[in-house]
Amino acid sequence: MILNTYYMKVNTLIISLLVTFTTFLYAQEDSVKMVVAKNVEIDSSGIDPEAQKAYNEGITAFENKNYTSAIAAFSKAIEIAPEFTKAYSNRGYTNIALEKYSEAEADFLEVISQDASLDKIHFELGALAEMTDSLHKAIRHYSNAIASNAKEEAYHYQRGIQYFKLGEYEKAKDDFTGAILLKKDFADAYNDRGSANKLLDNIQDAIQDYRSATIHDPQMVLAFNNLGSAYRLKGDYIKAIQAYSKAIVLDEDNYLALNNRGYAKFENEDFDGALQDFLKVIQIKKDYASAYNNIAGVYLKKENYDKAIEYSTKAIEYDKNLGIAYYNRGVAYEMNREVEKACEDWSEASNLGVEIADKYFQSTSCGNLISK
Repeated sequence: MILNTYYMKVNTLIISLLVTFTTFLYAQEDSVKMVVAKNVEIDSSGIDPEAQKAYNEGITAFENKNYTSAIAAFSKAIEIAPEFTKAYSNRGYTNIALEKYSEAEADFLEVISQDASLDKIHFELGALAEMTDSLHKAIRHYSNAIASNAKEEAYHYQRGIQYFKLGEYEKAKDDFTGAILLKKDFADAYNDRGSANKLLDNIQDAIQDYRSATIHDPQMVLAFNNLGSAYRLKGDYIKAIQAYSKAIVLDEDNYLALNNRGYAKFENEDFDGALQDFLKVIQIKKDYASAYNNIAGVYLKKENYDKAIEYSTKAIEYDKNLGIAYYNRGVAYEMNREVEKACEDWSEASNLGVEIADKYFQSTSCGNLISK
């Protein structure tokens, strides 16, 4: 049975490709921070000498990465002198080194209960909350850090990240701006403010921010990739391709930038160039389903329906929930007059949330061939 009495033309059907967004960057320090008092007698005036001795032993053990001994020494110092805040804070950092995050949190909370003005400890509590995706708690701690010291750009930046994760892009943007005002060359903050602007549909502002990020850090692959995506959203495909190309020059194996450049080339009707980029993607990352789907989309434009079916099928093999791949394969089957297979694919794509597939299924004779 033929699907109605007509066949879709490739230049009028909707071919769905997938672009990859990697808009967000936030910096975390890998090294464990440690407050090291080189002159304990001065830094810890009024502390019992035995507590000072145990504290020094903890410092030495930590520097030698003997964290268990460091914990024991700091604990001894605390037992002798419960008001010894630096012993609590350094035991907290040591617990972080041992990945004992709840113990670290307890130590830092004890520190601020003794001295709530210690902005760095509030910041550490924010970082610990962030690690467990306790975003509102992280915001509260970062806000306390800012209240104690508003001139530290990292505090504003990290709070902005939490707001970004929560989808509160205006607040995130304000915090990234605060960080930039304190550190004019803060490339990460420019990049992330650009992402907030993009999600607020302020595309021109996003472009300016991404450009600033690349000026302050010419090696930031992510910012060039994001700049390309912003230009693409604006419809300036030539500049998008140029930005993606700069990302690829910096990292030739960056399959995300390659995929995105291919997408921009496709939208600029450079189908051969798009195909070349997508094929490079699967050389770098063999299991990247989106690239196989995109290759299928190019072959649909080239009216090579057998190849479109082949690559759509590959995409589905790597990701059985990629609804767009079922939709594209359905289009290819329909163009090859394999109508029942087309209907089956559109039905599956519709079940996976692809609205255009449902429209094709409903507007054709698919209901007479199969049941959804």
